[in-house]
Amino acid sequence: MLVLARARLGLRAAPLARGYSSPAPAKVPIALIAELRKAHPVPLAQAREALEKSGHDVSAAIAYLTSSSAGANKAAKVAGRATTEGAIAVSLLDNRRAAMVHLACETDFVARNDVFRALARSIAETAAFLDPPPEGADVEGTQARTGTEGVDPIREFAVDQLTAAPVISLGDKRTGDTDAVQTVAQALLGGVSATGENLVLRRAVTFAAPFPATEHRLVPGAYTHGGDESSGKIGGLVILDVAAQGGADGALNALLAKNGLEDELNALARNLARQVVGFPTKALRPEPGVADDEALLAQPFMMAGSDQPVAQAVADWARDRGLTVEVVGMRRWCTDDL
Repeated sequence: MLVLARARLGLRAAPLARGYSSPAPAKVPIALIAELRKAHPVPLAQAREALEKSGHDVSAAIAYLTSSSAGANKAAKVAGRATTEGAIAVSLLDNRRAAMVHLACETDFVARNDVFRALARSIAETAAFLDPPPEGADVEGTQARTGTEGVDPIREFAVDQLTAAPVISLGDKRTGDTDAVQTVAQALLGGVSATGENLVLRRAVTFAAPFPATEHRLVPGAYTHGGDESSGKIGGLVILDVAAQGGADGALNALLAKNGLEDELNALARNLARQVVGFPTKALRPEPGVADDEALLAQPFMMAGSDQPVAQAVADWARDRGLTVEVVGMRRWCTDDL
């Protein structure tokens, strides 16, 4: 009654005794939210929630965002969403191993996000480091599409096998705790939590050069466009088979050791990968359904400043250096292919 009477007189109610109050949680400072989002880009509401749960500690909030439990809960909520954007990431290891992966997301905003790109690169590095699946585990696409006999040296890496593998290198601590051993699947869950979007590893290929290489050497080249040097909207991967003219045992290694020729060879492989990306390349040679401008070896070698067909330009380049060079494998992926 006293409270009601005071209200009718326009007087404020007396505050409750301190022991009976229920204070609201302390508001998260905007500066902390900004700091967290700069280090680990996430939606505003997600950043605020993480800071609330971690007692306004930015490091603890990042750990929460990259935890498997947080990622699993988020993944369950977004699993049905369409993933029409993404990145193609490539990795070269000592010019002996290579890989290319396609990681899909929902929006172009996330596709350009540093955390997402770092995750895609880490998966590509993992695929490049690991040995290709055994022959019995191959999936459709491993046979050479060159019109020649043999097996394409670029191997399809089954997604379920790759996601079960341990991450070899995340490379960027913004993707999570790089000291903790985690699988690719767990890294993807951390990426879902960090970006707030559905992430799907669509496909992967890998290559490993035989070792030791004496008479022949397989040399990979990789390139991406529409992003940074190792991830973008389009990716290309090529494999060259290199030998010394005449095929003398040991002659190849001796040639490549002279006058920076090995660096020139690696640059040629990269230029061929750029060519693959720069043209609507579908195959190595013209074939039914593949026009000349869609066949790598029939295209003018624009990336080397030549109007000669790629096949002739490569043959001339190799002959002048005492080598034979043949393109034996190729892939070109775009994020809107699927």
